Amino acid sequence: MDNRFQVRLNVCKSGKCANLGVADAPDYVWPVFRLGYPALGCGKCGSLPPLFNEAECNDWFAQLFARHLGLTGQGCPRGCMARLIRYGANRSGSPRLQCTACGLAFTPLRVNLAAQARREQLFAALAAGRHHADITAYRVLNQAAVWCESQFSDAEHPVSRIATQVFTLPFQGLRRQQRLYVIVSADADSGRVVQISTNYSPWPVGDSLRYPSDSQALAEPRDVPLVERVRATEQHFLARSQFDAIRYGSAALKRNDSGAMVRPVIALHGHFQRLKRRFAAVTDHYLAHECVLRGAAITAWAPEVKAGSTHLWFVVEEGESDAGALWHPGGSWRLGWWNNHWQLWENATARKMVARLTGNSQDYPPQRITLQSCAAFIQWLERHPWRRISGQLNARVISQQLACLAWCYNYVSVSL
Repeated sequence: MDNRFQVRLNVCKSGKCANLGVADAPDYVWPVFRLGYPALGCGKCGSLPPLFNEAECNDWFAQLFARHLGLTGQGCPRGCMARLIRYGANRSGSPRLQCTACGLAFTPLRVNLAAQARREQLFAALAAGRHHADITAYRVLNQAAVWCESQFSDAEHPVSRIATQVFTLPFQGLRRQQRLYVIVSADADSGRVVQISTNYSPWPVGDSLRYPSDSQALAEPRDVPLVERVRATEQHFLARSQFDAIRYGSAALKRNDSGAMVRPVIALHGHFQRLKRRFAAVTDHYLAHECVLRGAAITAWAPEVKAGSTHLWFVVEEGESDAGALWHPGGSWRLGWWNNHWQLWENATARKMVARLTGNSQDYPPQRITLQSCAAFIQWLERHPWRRISGQLNARVISQQLACLAWCYNYVSVSL
């Protein structure tokens, strides 16, 4: 991959450090094994983020950007953070686009009338909880997923506040009940899903990116008071072999699957790098309580975080919030390895813990800091007829169908 288009992940990820997002800073030392794993030592703030094999990461990013930005027309296939302009049409009449940064001209996938009819049939089958396993159906699904992703944003719905949540789904792999790691981001204002990703990679990946397929999930805290849940989750991070080593369960693919399951940290970085190239003007990220989410988001938005124009928040919620009820403070704590400042907020029907991860503490409206836009989609998905058959499908099909279902959710549920 050309050095101009590389994504640099071996950088400091401390929000208040001058080296935040800076690659090859003179006071970096690596590898450092002080915490038991190879890390990047930042001489300015003392942080020790785990090291990445950037060559293998960027081979993966090149495929990711080409397929999810170039094919959909949402960004430069090389991953440039620049706007696109129209650049005529090819011989068949399909519109072409050009990146204003690197000058690359390309043709996004175009769907004809026949493909539109097949796509509608696919949506009807998904709505009824049916799946057709033939070659034509797989081709239709692939085209439909690309089209649905291209519809996740438009000029009429500018996005400035994004909520991001993670969850897992069962899939049929080498054995039954394998788990797929899913990342969903939604517009905190409109409730529309703006991007959905999984840790399934349709193309081969380097060894350092692979998820150990026989991993056992570490027990996560459940059914405990909100403050204790946050405290226990922070202890859960410390129990990992390294901070970004998420283990969520077994994920063994079938032997004839040409793809790969990547580590969740890789999927998360890919998710936020795509978001950054589509929504560079985001001012607030509301994140589920997962330290790797914070690392991926702050790496992608490092210049904006340093400039004070973008802020990151952890959010942990319980109960259904009454939109008209007032929120009252219930206490504050310094918790975890990073000593984040958490505040408890309560109203008549709900409670939430909020931690501001960047910038200085200041007054903020707690009702605006929420993951409800993501939770609403996940709850909708759990009730959908598709969930009755999803565990019988392979990881590639589920990843593509999730894009279609997210579009259906935006079009049917959010638009009403």
